[in-house]
Amino acid sequence: MIRSGSFAGRIAALLVMLLMTLGLTGCLSHWFLDSSTRLQVENRTKFDVVSIDIISEDHTSIKPWIKDTVRSGEKSRVYEEDWVGSFQARFVFLASDSVKRNVVKEYRADMDFDGGSLYMVLYEDKDGAIHYEFR
Repeated sequence: MIRSGSFAGRIAALLVMLLMTLGLTGCLSHWFLDSSTRLQVENRTKFDVVSIDIISEDHTSIKPWIKDTVRSGEKSRVYEEDWVGSFQARFVFLASDSVKRNVVKEYRADMDFDGGSLYMVLYEDKDGAIHYEFR
């Protein structure tokens, strides 16, 4: 016959098993603070997105985030960077049928990244202005 221990002993054993289970499910720090942002972009504009950059707070440097072209109607791969905080993003667009590949539009937006995974949709309104939303 197995005798059960004290109530405090059972609670301690249950707590240890719970902590071990939680430890196996992933890095605990990601539950409280994610130090990087993963971004995937869906381009619903009539232009190709050729660059998504992050501009420094003093506007003296520009760091490319997505360097691959995201064609009109397509989705990008997922890109991960250590962007957590408030930033200004710059989107550079080209006409999707342009032979010369001249820059057609540049769009800037202030964004807050809290870390984690983001899915951004870029679209145009009826006046041709570029907008974004996170889903």
